[in-house]
Amino acid sequence: MYLWRKHHTPGMKTKLTLSVDTKVKRNARILSRRRKRSISALVSEFIERELARKEEPLMEFWGIWADRDVTLEGLREKAWKRS
Repeated sequence: MYLWRKHHTPGMKTKLTLSVDTKVKRNARILSRRRKRSISALVSEFIERELARKEEPLMEFWGIWADRDVTLEGLREKAWKRS
């Protein structure tokens, strides 16, 4: 599957080749037709959206423990006591 990724300069594109399962390629084609966008545009938008995120998804999860005196060892200890 061949995809084009936009660079910062408008109009310039570079070829990007991906190896994906046949099912992924088929689903990408279905999605691109449904949204009336090329697969290249969908992939480019996805990458740009991911880069725009401030943090990794798991960092938000670890943030719930920010103000607590919890360690990984303490969590393991409690888990072993329950089993």
